[in-house]
Amino acid sequence: MSFPIPFDLAIFLLGTFAAAFVTGLAGFAFGMVAAGIWLFALTPVQTTTLIVAYALLVQGYSTWRLRRTILPSRLWPFVLGSAIGIPAGIAVLELASAVHLRTAVGLLLIAFGLYNLLRPKMPNLKNVGQAGDAGIGFLNGVLGGSTGLGGILPTLWCVLRAGPATNTARYRNRPRSQPSPCRYWAWAGWA
Repeated sequence: MSFPIPFDLAIFLLGTFAAAFVTGLAGFAFGMVAAGIWLFALTPVQTTTLIVAYALLVQGYSTWRLRRTILPSRLWPFVLGSAIGIPAGIAVLELASAVHLRTAVGLLLIAFGLYNLLRPKMPNLKNVGQAGDAGIGFLNGVLGGSTGLGGILPTLWCVLRAGPATNTARYRNRPRSQPSPCRYWAWAGWA
């Protein structure tokens, strides 16, 4: 007796397996890989909800482990900006079609992959300050609210800010597989 798997469930399982495999190898990118596949069978709202739920589970553990190193004074601009940006992202999520979000996620995957592959020389924005952090937090809120892919922009921003987490032997000796949002939280905690 055979039990056929519905197409939506098969796509969900395939996306989950592929994203978990990539995350196991690289230590990050679960949401980007999963969204690229899930959006073929799931609605944007379902995809975003699943990405956020998985991120809370996985990154919650990393954040808990780093809780003593997080400095609220460094973190609050990102949190405030994100809190303002999330409603805008949810509005985008309600208005965008799966095709548009799938294309945007694909382009984001390509851009992020090229950035990590090429590692271009980026400008040092060390003296931008908390207003810049809040602006990136806002854009992260929009991206996170519309796709569930929060963490990419603050991670890149922290590299551009040349934060202490990217300039210490402690960071350079850390395995490359540490999840990106984990690096973001660590940077926000190291003065």
